[in-house]
Amino acid sequence: MSKLQKDDLSKLGHKINQLKKRISRTEVSGNKEKVGFRKMRINKIKKQIQEIISKKKK
Repeated sequence: MSKLQKDDLSKLGHKINQLKKRISRTEVSGNKEKVGFRKMRINKIKKQIQEIISKKKK
């Protein structure tokens, strides 16, 4: 996470999409041990995006 620029919303959105694809692939294969961690990362990125948007509105 620290490698991504906090102001680059498109890269953060792309990261969310990557994680969602990984979750769907693991559900197909049946290996669900990292699904919870990936969902947590998605929520963390969404919070970052909301913070950036709220700062830009001010």
